[in-house]
Amino acid sequence: MQECTGPWIRLTIARMKGFSRLTTIKDALNTFYETVPLQRMQAETLRVISCLGRVLADDLTCPRDVPPFDRSAMDGYAVRAEDIYAASETNPVVLALTDTPSFIGSPPREALDKGQAMKIATGAPMPVGASAVIMVEYTEETGPGKVEIHRPVTPGENVSARGEDVKAGQPILTAGTFLQPQDIGIMAALGLSEISIVCRPRVAVLSNGNELVDAGAETVPGRIVDSNRPTILSLVKASGGEPVDLGIVSDDRGVIVQKIKRNLGSVDMVLVSGGTSVGEKDFLPDIVNSLGKPGVIVHGVAMRPGRPAALCALGSKPVLLLPGFPVAAMMAYDVFAEPIMLKLMGARSRAHVRPTLRAAALRRIPSSIGSRSFVRVLVMKKDGRTVFEPLRAMGSGVISSMVRANGMLIIPENKEGVEEGEQADITLLRPLEEDEI
Repeated sequence: MQECTGPWIRLTIARMKGFSRLTTIKDALNTFYETVPLQRMQAETLRVISCLGRVLADDLTCPRDVPPFDRSAMDGYAVRAEDIYAASETNPVVLALTDTPSFIGSPPREALDKGQAMKIATGAPMPVGASAVIMVEYTEETGPGKVEIHRPVTPGENVSARGEDVKAGQPILTAGTFLQPQDIGIMAALGLSEISIVCRPRVAVLSNGNELVDAGAETVPGRIVDSNRPTILSLVKASGGEPVDLGIVSDDRGVIVQKIKRNLGSVDMVLVSGGTSVGEKDFLPDIVNSLGKPGVIVHGVAMRPGRPAALCALGSKPVLLLPGFPVAAMMAYDVFAEPIMLKLMGARSRAHVRPTLRAAALRRIPSSIGSRSFVRVLVMKKDGRTVFEPLRAMGSGVISSMVRANGMLIIPENKEGVEEGEQADITLLRPLEEDEI
């Protein structure tokens, strides 16, 4: 047996005998955060148009009123509301038209006096003296310089007031927000051309295993194509990080050590898949411990799939060891790598909204007390109900299950499973198709 002692947790790893202790996901993350003082990445200034999907570095407050002036919300005539209080279809009020209208981008050059109206376009500035806009449908020009008004208006009617959208000094977005298209739009409306954005963490991704080859390479018996690395590189990008591909490394201690040492200084986080279980050649935890402190912090997590995951650090840099089976690697990434990346970016939420829905189980789905289960399911409509059932083939090495499934059932540690007919929350992995809704 080999014992690994860290400042917050004592681990015993029995080679070829499994894990003697499993740590819950919550405790694993808490222990990691207590051990490793993560600092938010530095900020950089970017053009607003380039900030989609990036994390805002500072709180954003509106620098000016939007709109910056009172403007018409309709095509019609700017009027003084008190001039047409008595207007009706049978008793229209006749107003004198000003010489020039108000168009978008062309502020009116004259004020509105008593008894006057000014033709105005939607979005055009209101003239001084006007208090409302009468829609063109309720008017009729009866001759040169005259317009009949066939109904009254109240002050402010059909007018977008200055600051109606956003007032100067009003909070708009908070630091840590992943910027979406509407956020880019409001920053443009505020007249901002550049903004302070959190730098993306550079995340190195490495696959370990003598059996692995890259896609496109000639395969021989006993070799398999590495699907973990492309998947994890894509997950890093989707989470807002900058993926760094370190390729495949064989089960050679010296080669692995050199690969990590050579790249550690230029990245902010390292993810390695494979070599983290308790087999004869699963020596990555030992390698990490040999490279520096604190080394392995947690190894063996109460989750299925993903049990062999290990949370480590070299200095203040996170090093996560992900299982070699593809689905297990994806689950370990989801519960550990992405949350740690979010902390590095100071992000307040995940990069993408993950919708959930309630559905009924078509059959009983067992689970083990003390371990969190991630069950790939198919959500569908049946007899007018929203229901789900687990996929039949969903081992941790069956990556096609993540493609066939449209939902994920998460069974918490304190629950023995989901009973037939029981309602449960399902996290959607992809939008439901029309015939599934």
